[in-house]
Amino acid sequence: MADGWLEIVKEAVKLPSLLTDIYGDLLRPGVKQVGKALETVMGLGNTIMWPLALINEKARLTLERNLEKYREQLADTPEERIVPVLPEIGVPLAEKMSYVVDEELSTLYVNLLAKASTEETAKFAHPSFVTVISCLCPDEAILLREMYKRNPVPFIAVQLKVKGKEGFRPIGDVHTGIEKENNIRLLFPSNTQAYISNFEGLGLIHVRRDIFLVAEDRYATLEKVYKPQYESLHPDRKKETIEFMRGKIDVTPYGLLFMEACLTGLKKS
Repeated sequence: MADGWLEIVKEAVKLPSLLTDIYGDLLRPGVKQVGKALETVMGLGNTIMWPLALINEKARLTLERNLEKYREQLADTPEERIVPVLPEIGVPLAEKMSYVVDEELSTLYVNLLAKASTEETAKFAHPSFVTVISCLCPDEAILLREMYKRNPVPFIAVQLKVKGKEGFRPIGDVHTGIEKENNIRLLFPSNTQAYISNFEGLGLIHVRRDIFLVAEDRYATLEKVYKPQYESLHPDRKKETIEFMRGKIDVTPYGLLFMEACLTGLKKS
């Protein structure tokens, strides 16, 4: 049995042989770039397990699909502009390539690996980003992409105030309206507030309740979207009023670096 494992390890570090197993033709555009980028990673950590993944049909399809997306990204980058991926980034990403099947999440990993592979974009690829992606669900990948496009993002919070009394009761927070849009397909849109809390905990965003945007129409639109939802919960309008507070979400510098590394692919040369 020990001899069998030794043979697997030996095969794993034969980069051209392994790439042939995965890509078939080493002359395909991008394969040489993949080989150069991963030469310091192959044979380390879980890349040793790739030959085993190639034996299992489901794992093989997952690995091949993810590495094909990676090859396509590198195909238009001249070989002289490819740099070896740092093992601190490449080894954990190589592990993800063999089993992450969700399209949204696998795209984040592939984008990060591609950014770590060129001299122009390697600066965006922070080792901690692998961990950040592992803390996200597919819905959050979609939501982050929208927030990246719109930064800064206005939101409203909802509070219930009893007429004639001091104070208020919060009943809704950080409503951006994104999950309500027809072209946004979240599996669990009711979890949006929890997703935003996760982003803040990961250091990707800063939720500002002390300041808001000057664009009045954007907040008026949000109030129109959410007002029926809360009015149906609190019909006693003689005793209670619903009030909307305004705020904004800023993407942090760390968040911008993550989004640049993981939410977009390599730009065409």
